[in-house]
Amino acid sequence: MKRILIPTDFSDSSIKVCEYAVNITGNAKTEIQLFHILPDGIMIPDSSFPAGIDTDAFLNSEYLENLTQQAKKNIAKLKSEILEYIVKKGIGTIKISTIITSGDAEWEIMNACNKFTPELIIMGTRGSGNKGFLEGSMAEKIMSKVNIPVIAVPEKCSCRIPKNVLYSTNFSERDYMKIILLFTLFKNLDIKIFVTHFDIENKDSSSISKLEKIKGAFKNERSDGKMFFNVIDSDDKSVSLKAFCEEYNIDMISFISHKSNIFKNLFSRKINKKDFFKLNLPMLAVHE
Repeated sequence: MKRILIPTDFSDSSIKVCEYAVNITGNAKTEIQLFHILPDGIMIPDSSFPAGIDTDAFLNSEYLENLTQQAKKNIAKLKSEILEYIVKKGIGTIKISTIITSGDAEWEIMNACNKFTPELIIMGTRGSGNKGFLEGSMAEKIMSKVNIPVIAVPEKCSCRIPKNVLYSTNFSERDYMKIILLFTLFKNLDIKIFVTHFDIENKDSSSISKLEKIKGAFKNERSDGKMFFNVIDSDDKSVSLKAFCEEYNIDMISFISHKSNIFKNLFSRKINKKDFFKLNLPMLAVHE
């Protein structure tokens, strides 16, 4: 049975993320776990209480209890909506489980991975400046910290099932394994993978030969029309990335997620995950 973990903060896009998870199962037997994290350690001081009473601890406990009860209602509602969607799609092989916990979001998600052992994490993401508790930069952080694939689904994404996947390569020695992983994750779907290197202003003459080595390992997939290979020379990575996705109807971007280095990314001409987050496309990050 496949296992998919969906951290959720019950924002408006939560149901879209869950529907996306249902669609990519390809009717395979799957358990989807909805995972909500309550903020921990909230303090609400109130000077109206008599001296000597620990009002912070009292009100903190009461407030968290209210949050917990509301979270139980929200997660039950979300589960009900997903089950209705599953029935509508005619899929009878998906089980939905729910977990509510409290603590630090990053730590609790990693802890949930150890306990639930999912094959995939799917999270929502919004644009800059409009982020929920578990969205936006949180999805980017989780991509770099867990050792399982993470899909970030943008709020404005309209696609339902991936068909044309861009695998962006900077010629890692792990490319072969990661491409095999993509085919494994989506073995019940009819996907095409566009292995592409964006050569931004470097004009690296060895890019073609490096790509040929990857091509040589996938002769059968190429002959079946499942894989395509490209080197894109460009002076502007944002423009070339957007243009490529439009030309080939890309509906998912996949890449190896390395540990973040803000200074390296700031001055790097290579395409990195911050560039992918600017597009309204689902992003599948596989860990290095």
